Amino acid sequence: MPKQDGPQDEASENEAAQAEERVNFSARVRVSVRRRAKLYAAGHDINLQDLVDQALDDYLRRHGA
Repeated sequence: MPKQDGPQDEASENEAAQAEERVNFSARVRVSVRRRAKLYAAGHDINLQDLVDQALDDYLRRHGA
C-alpha cells in the first residue's frame, strides 16, 4: 500500500526544507504578480522569499518534478 503523507510527515518535510541551504535564484515576474505576492506575504506574516520558495516547491510537486 502506498505511503500517505500525514501531518507529521508534512511537518518533518517543512523542517527539512527550512534547514536546507538557500541559493540565489533570480527570475523576472510581472509587476502585478510581485505586488500580489508582497501583499499576500505581508498579510500572512511570512517573508517574500519563503512565499516564493513554497509556491515554487508546491508547483513542482504538483507537476511531478
